[in-house]
Amino acid sequence: MRITKTQLKQIIKEELEAILGEKKDPKAKVRNRGNVVFPAGSKSVKDDKDHFPINSKAQARNALARASQYSSVPKWYTGGLKSLVKAVQRKVKAKYPGIETTKKSAKPGKG
Repeated sequence: MRITKTQLKQIIKEELEAILGEKKDPKAKVRNRGNVVFPAGSKSVKDDKDHFPINSKAQARNALARASQYSSVPKWYTGGLKSLVKAVQRKVKAKYPGIETTKKSAKPGKG
């Protein structure tokens, strides 16, 4: 079994939290979700929350599917619907070049 750099960082972080007794507030509005397409501090995000985590291939595929399901621009996003889908595709392809994207997945509102 191979552990990725991101997984190792998460394991270390969890162990340090356990040792030091520090835990995040589950009601906190902003959380560090690792690699995300739209981080809370992005100029494209209105609600100061992370959107579309892509820490694993499964999350990346889910981000592609979820982004293309929107039929209108989400309230938290400042751009257009096509730009949202394109941004998700770009980030996923950059991190996981082996994940295939189809023309159908590039069309918003397919779901």
